[in-house]
Amino acid sequence: MELQDVKGIDAILAQTKIYGVISEQLADNLEDFKKRILSQSADGSYDDILSLLSNAESLIYQASSKLAEIEETHN
Repeated sequence: MELQDVKGIDAILAQTKIYGVISEQLADNLEDFKKRILSQSADGSYDDILSLLSNAESLIYQASSKLAEIEETHN
């Protein structure tokens, strides 16, 4: 869906809810990536990648939380 297709506050709030779910799923996937890297850590040191994934995961969870707050505020 293109942003120009989202008209009206109700549609915006519905999209916000969808984005909240998507962002939470993305953060969960990043957690899985970290686990896979750790399980294969004998292949080398990936501390820098793990740190970046952790930072991204944290920011995405924060975004998901804020999007959930929007939904809660308007229900």
